[in-house]
Formats: sequence, C-alpha cells, structure tokens
Amino acid sequence: MKRFYIILLFLGLLLPAFSQNVVTIEECQQWAVSQSSVNVQKEFNAQLLKVKLNEASSHLYPTLEINGGARYQSQVPQLPFSIPGVDTLSRDQYHISLDFSMVLFEGGKVFYGRQYERLLNQAEIRKLDIQIDQVKEQVISIYLNLLIIEKQLNILSSVENTFVEQLDLFNKMYKEGVVDGNTVAQLELEALKIEQQKGALQATKESLKSSLSILTSKDLSNAIFVVPQLPDVDTTTQSWRYEYDIFENQLACLDYQRKLHFSKSLPKISIYAQGGYGRPTFNIFSNKFDWFYVAGVNLNVPLIHWAKTKGVSDIINLQKSIVRSQEADFEKSNKIQIQEKLNEIDRLQKLLELDNQITAKYAQITSACKTQLKNGTITTYDFIKQQNDEIQSLINQEMHSIQLLKAKYELMALKGKL
Repeated sequence: MKRFYIILLFLGLLLPAFSQNVVTIEECQQWAVSQSSVNVQKEFNAQLLKVKLNEASSHLYPTLEINGGARYQSQVPQLPFSIPGVDTLSRDQYHISLDFSMVLFEGGKVFYGRQYERLLNQAEIRKLDIQIDQVKEQVISIYLNLLIIEKQLNILSSVENTFVEQLDLFNKMYKEGVVDGNTVAQLELEALKIEQQKGALQATKESLKSSLSILTSKDLSNAIFVVPQLPDVDTTTQSWRYEYDIFENQLACLDYQRKLHFSKSLPKISIYAQGGYGRPTFNIFSNKFDWFYVAGVNLNVPLIHWAKTKGVSDIINLQKSIVRSQEADFEKSNKIQIQEKLNEIDRLQKLLELDNQITAKYAQITSACKTQLKNGTITTYDFIKQQNDEIQSLINQEMHSIQLLKAKYELMALKGKL
C-alpha cells in the first residue's frame, strides 16, 4: 500500500511537467502564419489568375451564333423594265443563319495581356508575403517580451529567496535580542515590495501569453518558451526586401502596357463564315426562300494610330521615372535603417561585455554586505540598497541580452530575411 501511494505521489509530480509544452519562436511563427488569412488569400489569387488569363485570351476562341430576323421594307430594289426569270422582291423579308467567326492574329495582344495579368498577380503575392513578415515580426515582439518578463521574474524569485533566508536569520537574532525590530521590519517591507513587483510582472506575462495564444490559435498558458540562439546576420547594408520585387514588377507592368497599346497598331486577321435560310438570299434576282452561305477572311490594318501610341509611350516613360525615384527613396531609407540597427547591435554587444563584469562585482559586494549586516557594521537600509543595485544590474544584463536578440531579428526583417 505504501508503494502505491509513492507511485501516486510520483505521478502527481510528473503530470504538471507533462502538461507543459516546450515551444520555440520558429514554431510560434509557423502557427501564426498558418492561422493567418494570408494563405487563403494566396489561394484565391491563384484561382483569380486562372480566370483572368482565360479572360485575356477569351476573344481568340471561336464564336458561333444563331441570328434571325423578319422585317418589312417600304421599298425594294426594282428594275425599270421586266426581264424574264427575274422576280420582283417582296417587301417582307425573313432570314435565319448560323454565324461563325475566329480571330487568327491581332498583334500579340493576347500574349502581352496574359503576361500583364501574371505580373499583376505576382505583385499581389508579394504584398501578401510582406503581410506574412509583419505577422512574424508581431510574434517575435511578443515572444521576446515574454522572455524578458520571465528573466525578471526569475531574478526577483532568486532575490526573494535571499530575503527569506535573511529574515529567518534576523528573526532568530531578534528573539535573542541581538538586533532590533526595525531591522526585521525593513527586510519584511522589502520582501513585500518584491512580491508586488512579481505580481505585476506575472499579470503582464499572462497578458502576453494570451496575445500569443490568439495569434497562433494554440493554448500556450502552460508553455515553456525556449530562448532562441543568436541568429547569424549579414553586417552589410544589402537587402532582399519584397518591396524591391514590387518595384521591378511595376516597371515590367508598364512595359507590357506599352506593348499592349502598340499591339493595337498592328494588323489583325480573322476568318468568318455564315450559312442560313431565308428570303431574299444573296441572289437579289430571286424572291424565293432558299439556302445561302458565305465565308471569308478579314484584314484590318490601322493607318493613323502612331500619334496616340507616342502619347501613351511618353506617359509610360514618366510613370517609370516616378517608380524608379520611389525605389531609390525606399532603398536609401532601408539602408539607413539597416545601418542604424547594425550600430545598435554593436552597442548592445559592448554593453553585454561590461554587464558580465558589473554583475560579478555587485555579487561580490552583496556577499560582503550580508556578513557586514550580520555583524552590524552596516544598516539594513545599506544592505537593501546594495541588494537592489545588484538586482538592477542583473535585470540590465538580461534586458541587454534579449534586446540584442530582438535587434538581430529586426535586422533580419529590414533585410527581408525573416
């Protein structure tokens, strides 16, 4: 029976551990992106492209129509004299026909139109890719803020344990009459302040967890968040942002707009055929109902269209100049942001090097202060101040560590490498 209770106790200790799931920043990004509507929009864009490509070439497909009509004319063609075998046309006329037509060539309009639609679709896809990066950046911001809060909570818990130990020691000394009650009260007050800080941080942590859970559609209330490794980043100002693809796409679209308009000046060839039954037929000398048909080729050659084409070409050249200037402005701004982020990374790395030395010194001084407080050579206020200074140095070190991690992720975002 005793063994049974031991097993139950062991399982009771393990169950909370199993209920916690370890998650990484990459997993959170994947979950958030998969739950975003962006993927659905990409699928809709793929379907929309197929429809637009078919629409762009739909006028090349053969057309087949049934046409018919009946009419009454006030007059009909008549000869001033009678000829044997030539009928006088009736004023009421009827016809029904099957008409066929098909475009054979129209200056490459279909090809240019389909390429233009593909470019427009690629631009939309790139805009959606930018939205995906924005979702990833949002996850990174929440995730790293969570890590900062957890680091602060761990530091405060460690310090709280130190204060509990000191309180136990000084309570005994107070009972023995070695120290006065004010010393104990100051330590108790500082322990309460630490507990208050932990409560505020815990509330912020739960809020951030809720936000991340909503983004990822995962229950992260019991999640253990892994501190990611510092990513390797390129220290140049070179960038691969999707915006550059959009600018290039806009220039290509303008080129195809020019080609589409130019295609209107090229010859167009089509074939047609018509067959039907009615009165009169193509033989106007017969007033009988009969079958008729006709087939042929149409050629259309625009003669005066160059002036308008040149005007459109000038407009497109101006639009391309505007796009190039916008791209140049974006490139300049992007490089400035990258350089500023590189400077920030360098500054944080130097701060971290000093943080290690500073925290080590504070730990050494605080250890000495514990002995001094026990011996009564320093006041409780001096010890608490020293302890708070050490806490702040530890928090600064952890903050700088996470800030460096965040800065490197932000640099990757600026370079389009998330």
